Amino acid sequence: MAFYDFDEMLAYSNGARKTTDIETIRHLLPGCTDVTKTDTKTDKTGVDYIATLRRGARVLIDAKTRQPGARRWWRDGVPDLALEKWSVIPTEAQIGKTGWTLSEASSVDYVLFTYMPEDCTTVFLYPFQLLRLTFRTNILEWQQTYPLKEQTSDGWKSSCMFVPEPVVWQAMRAIVAQKVVTP
Repeated sequence: MAFYDFDEMLAYSNGARKTTDIETIRHLLPGCTDVTKTDTKTDKTGVDYIATLRRGARVLIDAKTRQPGARRWWRDGVPDLALEKWSVIPTEAQIGKTGWTLSEASSVDYVLFTYMPEDCTTVFLYPFQLLRLTFRTNILEWQQTYPLKEQTSDGWKSSCMFVPEPVVWQAMRAIVAQKVVTP
């Protein structure tokens, strides 16, 4: 089981990744004129960056960056995405909290998945609601191949599964194909 401290992860994202994430977001969103790193209070709601487009639209982005060395866990060198089922695993003593990937309370528009350059230079920017629907639709099947891994953070446990990015992408495309209504 891994241990993660929120404050350490926040410092990491504010330091090592901040400049690169801002440049990446500007590049990926046509018409983007500004990208702002959010304050700690907003960050704790899952919104790491706010991108502003030319005509004033605001795009809320949750940045998920893997620690250096993540590549050693990948199957056949294919990047995976950490998809969270529980932010707080329920116990007899503690009420559970749904993980970010399944949260219906999130105001996030996109999720930006990045890695350290020594692991992978490709980034993935996924629409959050489509990712949420895809995870919800496939979680039981995926758990058979990609078991949940527990992590401890500040006295509670969370769980996520690490699904190869191409598997997630293919499942997202299948969801969209099923949902398209023809005239």
